[in-house]
Amino acid sequence: MLEIAIVEDRQEAVFNLENHIARLKMEKGIECHYTVFENGLFFIENYKPIYDVVFMDIEMPLMNGMEAAGRLRQVDPYVPLVFITDLKQYALKGYEVEAMDFLVKPVNYISFATMMERVVRRSTKKEEQLTISTAEGTYSVNINDIYYIEMLNHYVIYHAVTGEVRFFGSLSDEEKRLPQDRFIRCNSGFIVNLAQVKKVQDGEVYVGDTSLPISRNKKAAFMQSLLNFMSTMR
Repeated sequence: MLEIAIVEDRQEAVFNLENHIARLKMEKGIECHYTVFENGLFFIENYKPIYDVVFMDIEMPLMNGMEAAGRLRQVDPYVPLVFITDLKQYALKGYEVEAMDFLVKPVNYISFATMMERVVRRSTKKEEQLTISTAEGTYSVNINDIYYIEMLNHYVIYHAVTGEVRFFGSLSDEEKRLPQDRFIRCNSGFIVNLAQVKKVQDGEVYVGDTSLPISRNKKAAFMQSLLNFMSTMR
């Protein structure tokens, strides 16, 4: 499923994109979940690196789209950004923030569907890489190299072959970004990469050089997911 951010203050423009998203699912089978932000400031203050594409209006109150795009690139240099505007004079400035493209309002369905097919192709190519944004910068981690993800004192910690990456966040948000057939919780505070499991013994799962407890209420689902994953590896 693709995650879409719509940063737009005009309701008719939001409805336009919502209708295109519904039609895209019906005609092309592309599943999308979208979140609407009414202005650029609210979007930046609440941004999480979970989106496959950001559709950004330019003329908005509090913070315009160009300023929001500049702030976005400071925390996430990679997410595809598409401006939706009737102000074509901003096109050159769009290249400064590495915009993927511009769509002119009112956005027609053909242009939207063509753009989303590009997003799908880009998402498929990058599906084995995970982009993680922290206060120190943005990191790209190979999904296969992740051992497990931990939640500790409001911080998410990725434990990977290349080391640890930590940032203020939510384990639930990270869970949505990971392949659900490969990553599962062994308890409320850890998500395990099933491809990195060495063994399960005495209520513990061994991942890398670490053993993690499997909670009683997660055990059945965890073991079933592990068996399902192992069967695909044969």
